[in-house]
Amino acid sequence: MHLPETIMEIKHPRRILVIGKPDSDISRVVKELTGSAPTPDASTGSLAGITHEWNVKTAYYTAAIPIWIDEIIDTTAWKSEFLNPEAKEVVQAVGAWIYCFNSSDIKKESGDDDDAEVTISEHVEATMKAVAEVVEKACGMMWDGTRLAVDLTPANKGRSTINAEEICLDLGFEYIHIDATGKNEYGENLGLERAKEALEANEWSASSADGDDDEDNVGGMDDEQAQMNAELWGLKASLLDPDNEGDEGLGDEGLGDEGLGDE
Repeated sequence: MHLPETIMEIKHPRRILVIGKPDSDISRVVKELTGSAPTPDASTGSLAGITHEWNVKTAYYTAAIPIWIDEIIDTTAWKSEFLNPEAKEVVQAVGAWIYCFNSSDIKKESGDDDDAEVTISEHVEATMKAVAEVVEKACGMMWDGTRLAVDLTPANKGRSTINAEEICLDLGFEYIHIDATGKNEYGENLGLERAKEALEANEWSASSADGDDDEDNVGGMDDEQAQMNAELWGLKASLLDPDNEGDEGLGDEGLGDEGLGDE
């Protein structure tokens, strides 16, 4: 395999949005991916509205990819907020969605034997449908990002996932059990390794839809990107907080203070 002579640095990557219910252990997923856990909001203990970063390096590129975290308490309300025209810019800045769910969100086939099939609950399916609708409205049907459905249920490790995989695939997601190891019958990695593999293969350049602009968009972008990151995620916070004064809390250091879903 021919490797590039130089490794491209992506200066303006799209974001990862990690979502899930407050009890879905989002922190573990982010820590497993990045090597460090996100810090909850000091006043609420919530991860909603918190930002993190994934420093990724492959044989082809390096990038510091911003991670946004949102907690979903009410799927219908969440979808309505993200379908708001004012949220379009936020959604368009996302290159990958990671939906985390645990045992409170899934049900098993009848019987408790170890060979039980993992099936997807109505709640999990509804959340994935909501994400698909939000992405399609903001980005169109040809959106070129990645969507992962990460199962954090210990009891589901080793269970058959054929049905779960099919349901997720139909909704544009790839099912991954975080504790799965090894490879499947096709020689593909499982679990966290597969999640990293899928994300590393994603298109992160924010200018990809506008043509091959990577070489023209280098240098002098860091400050602008930091400001854009703060403003975009601050916009999401303002959409969820009817008492928000507008521009407060949108600075680079104030994202965690506008906790999402803390109504």
